[in-house]
Amino acid sequence: MFGASVVPISAQAAPTAQAAQAALTAEVIQDLGTPLTSLTVMEGAFGREADGRAVVYAVPAGENAQLNIVDLNTRERLRTIPLAGAAGAWAITIATDGSVYIGTYPNAHLYRYRPETQTVTDLGAPVGGESFMFGLTAGKDGSVYAGTYPNAHAFKYDPVTNEFTDYGSMDPVQQYVRAAAYDPDRNALFLGLATPVGKLIRIDLETGAREDLTPPDLHAKDIQELDYANGRVFANAAGRLVVFDAATGKQVTFTDRTTGTPITEYPIGARGVSPAGPGGVYFTSNLNLTRYDLENDTVGPVASGVRVTRGGAMGYGWIVEAGQPMLYGLGGNYSGGTWRYHPTTGVLQQWSSPFLYVPSPLMHTIADPATGNILLNAFLNGTTATYDPVTTRTIVTARQGQVEGWAWKAANQLYVGVYPYGRLQLWDPHAPATPTNPRILFDLVDSHLQNRPVSVVPSGDRVYVGTTPGYGEYGGAFTVYTISTDKFVVHRNLVADQTIASIQPVGSAVWAGSSIEGGQGTEPRAPEAHLVKVDPATGTVLKDLVPVPGAESITELSIGPDGKLWGLADGTVFVADPTTGEVSRRIAVFDSATGSADGAMSWRDGYLYAVNDGRLFVVDSLAGTKTILRDRGLLRLTQAPTGIYYMLLRPDGDTSHTHLASYTPPVDPCPTSDLRATVWTGNIDSKVANRHLRYGCTLIDDLPDAEATWPSHKAYVTAVGAKVTQLVQAGLITHSEGYTILLSANRSNVGR
Repeated sequence: MFGASVVPISAQAAPTAQAAQAALTAEVIQDLGTPLTSLTVMEGAFGREADGRAVVYAVPAGENAQLNIVDLNTRERLRTIPLAGAAGAWAITIATDGSVYIGTYPNAHLYRYRPETQTVTDLGAPVGGESFMFGLTAGKDGSVYAGTYPNAHAFKYDPVTNEFTDYGSMDPVQQYVRAAAYDPDRNALFLGLATPVGKLIRIDLETGAREDLTPPDLHAKDIQELDYANGRVFANAAGRLVVFDAATGKQVTFTDRTTGTPITEYPIGARGVSPAGPGGVYFTSNLNLTRYDLENDTVGPVASGVRVTRGGAMGYGWIVEAGQPMLYGLGGNYSGGTWRYHPTTGVLQQWSSPFLYVPSPLMHTIADPATGNILLNAFLNGTTATYDPVTTRTIVTARQGQVEGWAWKAANQLYVGVYPYGRLQLWDPHAPATPTNPRILFDLVDSHLQNRPVSVVPSGDRVYVGTTPGYGEYGGAFTVYTISTDKFVVHRNLVADQTIASIQPVGSAVWAGSSIEGGQGTEPRAPEAHLVKVDPATGTVLKDLVPVPGAESITELSIGPDGKLWGLADGTVFVADPTTGEVSRRIAVFDSATGSADGAMSWRDGYLYAVNDGRLFVVDSLAGTKTILRDRGLLRLTQAPTGIYYMLLRPDGDTSHTHLASYTPPVDPCPTSDLRATVWTGNIDSKVANRHLRYGCTLIDDLPDAEATWPSHKAYVTAVGAKVTQLVQAGLITHSEGYTILLSANRSNVGR
């Protein structure tokens, strides 16, 4: 049947189908540039330039961040000055000599701006190994102090000697020194620590002695801000204002002016309080401008209806104008909201300062199956926008908050998981934004101590959500939201002390993959990630196994074209039985570990496309071979209706994913590929391994169609014989495989 011209081939493993891989080897990532600009300001400071102009200083977050200087009277941006190597700043203050200091991330450098020269000097990293700086506070003689993350150091910079003093790590467990305040009356430094518990530390700067002043009944997980004024230290302890006597370190009881009630804490919606001025110190509480009277320790709104409408205050300064001290502030992170309050007249003026909008670090992306547009979400800022691949235009839509995970259920139903609230909301991107679009379905941050919904999976009448625990917490959650009843049930610690990072429903059960991560500010307690099968009705764990020993995160789960459960565990793709979880294959792609929010998978043409740890790679589901298309800089993966893949791109040399990128897969000449594991001829399994002979086309695809109408069984067998002869001669199958396929065709019922 093969004919005399066939070259004999021994019965070895099938030859590699080089053509199936060749189409995947080129560098094919297209950089689409920065699709979204936005404004995110963490903190600001108010002062005067050398020519006397009153200004506000701020650093909008974004790649290659710049110091913005805006005139408070003309409300024009005077200049922007690059802060090389910085992506933003959580700390800014004005020293006693008029210099402006900026503490940045992710390089944790200290920069000094001198108004008299209008220049910035990069003073370097005060403490090696740190990535964030917080709580810059002015000391005496032009010096400044601040804290760091992730090793909770505190330091001083002395401009006279141009030297840093590192006071060391403040705690062996805590990762953040989130706040700092200098006490000039006692030459002491107060420090606020964060996660897993908030602490207040005082350093005597003369002796170096440390003292823990944390009240035993202060249960806040962080102290977000500290400010000193007239013998008082004001702390923002997880959204509650707490006051300490700077001399004794004891917590102060003060009085609510509205009710006359003695209290020890008060709601604060601001980063901290203002410096002392006429009437005391000021801050925002539920957007109401509020005053703490330093003379009699009372607190309350300055007046009814005096509200900072742009958001909570995150920077203050007193500017004397015509002999009258005026309180200036920044209100809200995302609008440039600026205000001025006249404490004598009670007049509050508000406007937007023209800070420079910058390319947004991007957090997430998902394709719209109805329009073909690409939805984008900005890191931290929370802006959501729609990118049109045809016009390359981006239109800003409803603000979601920082999206950790989202998924479509229908064309007008996008379920969105939002940080830091542990929130699930429902959004129709095709309808105008309203108070109920997006609609908040639930928050878990307070009730269940969850803050990042990293996996959102709608299925039937349910939406399954996997979350990381909050700051300083252990134990993520698996939440089941029932659409028809608008009710949800939270199952925490399915895997003890681990996050639920991936979810895949199978029948009436759900498979969930974990990550060893706890909440931010914690060290993992577990060595490896688990795969668990869960009864969603009860939260009962039906099976618990480790599919890839040593892997730290199982970030994606999916049902493949073979009906198997496919997963992504760090750099290994695994294949498991969807009923038992028993692993049948492990395909190593790379060696490094990944986090709970990393990883994305998508099926196309019988291939698994995936992004993890910056890499885009493809796995042939039949051969188990992998091809890495790009080895760096990528995040997320979504497929548009056109078949084009879109990802977030961190350009080489940058620190954040500010660009959108696309990848166009090869054209599939066999769009309805037969992906069965072995070659079938009608009703007979030949047991010969099926595989791709060229991109998208399998060995079965190349054989005569057993489902066609054949005039006779002999005609079908003859056609199979002719085809396998060609394949053997081309070196695509072995002689033994060809003969076996021919025998199975002869045994089949095709054409009978």
